[in-house]
Amino acid sequence: MDEYKSLFQRLAGYAASNTVPLHMPGHKRNAAGIPFLEELGAKYDITEIEGFDDLHNPRGILADAMQKAARLWKSDTCFFLVNGSTCGILSAVRAAAKISGNGRIIMARNCHKSVYNAVELSELTPIYIAPAAVEGFGFCGSIPPKDIEIAVRDNPGTPVILTSPTYEGIISNIAEISVICHLYGSPLIVDEAHGAHLGISPFFNGGAVHAGADIVVQSLHKTLTGLTQTGLLHLSGGLIPPEDILRELSIFETSSPSYLLMSSIDGTRELIETRGGELFKNWNKRLDRFDKLVSPLQNLKIPGHSDFFDCQKKNSLAGYARRGIESSAVYGFDRSKIVISCEGTDTTGISLMSELRSRFGIECEMAACGYVVAMTGILDSDESIERLGKALCRLDAKTRTTAPRIPFTAAKLPPRRMSVSEARASTSRSMSVRDVRGKVSAEYIWAYPPGIPLVVPGEELTEEIIKSIIIQREAGVSLRSTSGGMPKTLRILL
Repeated sequence: MDEYKSLFQRLAGYAASNTVPLHMPGHKRNAAGIPFLEELGAKYDITEIEGFDDLHNPRGILADAMQKAARLWKSDTCFFLVNGSTCGILSAVRAAAKISGNGRIIMARNCHKSVYNAVELSELTPIYIAPAAVEGFGFCGSIPPKDIEIAVRDNPGTPVILTSPTYEGIISNIAEISVICHLYGSPLIVDEAHGAHLGISPFFNGGAVHAGADIVVQSLHKTLTGLTQTGLLHLSGGLIPPEDILRELSIFETSSPSYLLMSSIDGTRELIETRGGELFKNWNKRLDRFDKLVSPLQNLKIPGHSDFFDCQKKNSLAGYARRGIESSAVYGFDRSKIVISCEGTDTTGISLMSELRSRFGIECEMAACGYVVAMTGILDSDESIERLGKALCRLDAKTRTTAPRIPFTAAKLPPRRMSVSEARASTSRSMSVRDVRGKVSAEYIWAYPPGIPLVVPGEELTEEIIKSIIIQREAGVSLRSTSGGMPKTLRILL
């Protein structure tokens, strides 16, 4: 039996040995006197040497570590990701597309751009499912199972991919959607990059692995303790063979995986197994405390915290009457996300995020026109969450309501005039955003974060789309495009 409980422990043991490293990497683990290498832990940075296995042909310690992760999250097979969730998404889509062989994919329109890249690389025709906006807040709701049923009934066997939870914490009914997909022979892929913490404690429900998805892709650095760009791909059921996933990962994942990153993956698993009960309980308590702090808010709204969705079973907090958000668009909510809505007030999400940064020293995840997203994680401190709650109360006191207005929401799906590959192969030129109405886009356009395309190559730039882009640009939202011309210019087809 291996004396080491985790990959990191074995790395530490090897670093303490006197083995001469006549192999990569070039720093030779000789970090003494070189501050950046010392601080970054270069003494643990190795390559695939004897005793440390091979990520692309795991037979030893890495295979064992991945099996342990599969047991924790309750999947059939688990793969380590060191190129972020992106390489997992690319691999999952390609593997599923090859199994179906029909050249199509059913996908939520609010998927991350990595899904669109996978669709383009696999030359698939997307069948979009557009989630409804959450009324009064301007972000996407859950994917309705009935919409999935219609799509898979008309396209049996076609892979389905959606995001749950979303950037704003909205969870879809993955259990029902899984059953529907499997009735028609369609594999279900869930981008759960923001939900690795779901389903492994009694405090955060809604995990897609337990709900029956065939492939679930998670990031471990977003809410848990993996280093940045670490993740997991979980495979369950029998629709997609593990060897197909391994083959695709060998294409999209580096052939020189970092043992620092992989040890943080395995270390996260070990931490949850040994201290998860305590850590999740404390995280939940911090959020309970936050809910009480923000209950008095009058102008700013925090759906799922100061104002609960009707899917949340919560009692009144801090003596204030419970205010409910009745929304059929929301099936479930991940309360680790804090969405601070300023719709109907005299401020914007961009301004609110700037004030939190400049006045209170709080850096949030992202800002949209009408809201800010603050992400909590398993190792937040009590002080940091309380600081946010108190800062919001102070900002709320100086915020004023305005005349009722329609909250900003993404434009309706534009007409598709040609496929992405056709559009990318066609002649194009750059044009001012204000002059492209009615033209066909030659490039992707997205706000970053969160990296969800507003326009896809081959789609018509409708008046509603242009208005949406201009509103976001003038509000200060960071808009990007494939050619880099945003927010001023776009490439359109001639």
